[in-house]
Amino acid sequence: MPVTAPITDKTTVNAAWLVLTLAACDLDLVSVTNAPDDRAIGIMVDGVDVASGTVVDDSTYDIDAPILFLENLRSDAAGDSEVVVFTNRRPPALLDPAPWTPGRDVAKVQLSNELGLAVTVWIVKGPFDDQRARAIDACVTTSSIWNSERMGAGFSTFSIKDATGDGEADNYFDFDCSMRVDLEDDIGRDAGRINIYYVGTVDGGVGRGQACSIGSDFVAMAERTGDELLSHELGHNFDLLHINGLADFDQTNIMHNASSTRSFVTEGQLFRAHLRSGSALNDTYGARPGLPLRECAHTAANSKCPGIGKRIWADGTFPAN
Repeated sequence: MPVTAPITDKTTVNAAWLVLTLAACDLDLVSVTNAPDDRAIGIMVDGVDVASGTVVDDSTYDIDAPILFLENLRSDAAGDSEVVVFTNRRPPALLDPAPWTPGRDVAKVQLSNELGLAVTVWIVKGPFDDQRARAIDACVTTSSIWNSERMGAGFSTFSIKDATGDGEADNYFDFDCSMRVDLEDDIGRDAGRINIYYVGTVDGGVGRGQACSIGSDFVAMAERTGDELLSHELGHNFDLLHINGLADFDQTNIMHNASSTRSFVTEGQLFRAHLRSGSALNDTYGARPGLPLRECAHTAANSKCPGIGKRIWADGTFPAN
């Protein structure tokens, strides 16, 4: 079991107490900086337990202070070791390699500030005021899910443009993905960001959406879509696939393909959304320059890729694992 430092003021650490504590044991330490105040911090750790020789793979800790004492770890035979940190309003942070040796070590993890994403919404089929309100509701719901589920990203701008008067607009009221390029050419597209188009139907349905490809910078939304659907389509932009049929998932996950109760994202999904090169966070926004990438397949689970269902915190009825 981890030993957490009894610190009540995150801005102050009693240096003498810390030195004495470290001198009294062989525990390794994870120190997190730039964590938000009064938010839980989740940590996944890889290494090898020095005492037992047991491989530690994505061992998880949920703490309420920016300092965590671990068992004494070392790198494995291949030199692999790492620490991943999750918390609200900060992108996941990967420290690879972690500095584990048979002695006492301190792994220092610096969290980045929340990623700000500019988005443009085009109202193609009106009434404009009604669809503008629908888009705003979707923005609010998506922001709420991202905030509570530690996405580490938010909308810096959510610009809404009235394209209902465009002479080409009615060509795209009944949208399918074969129309994407023409829609962008005729209606408009802002480069370097995700563009969202509110049309009439998508693939024949008034409640459907389409990203048209995994990792795209495009979303089409039909005229009666639920507020939570935007989080799903943006998940596709972030290189996430459907989770239907996978164990430990149900309709409450944002990547279920048919739901009105989407609200949860696993840490395994967050890891992929931020670290896969094809995610719009990387190839559209360039929001993580110089930071590590991991091309973890959808259902991969190994020393470099936490399983897609890996959870530090419970998601509804699904416990932490």
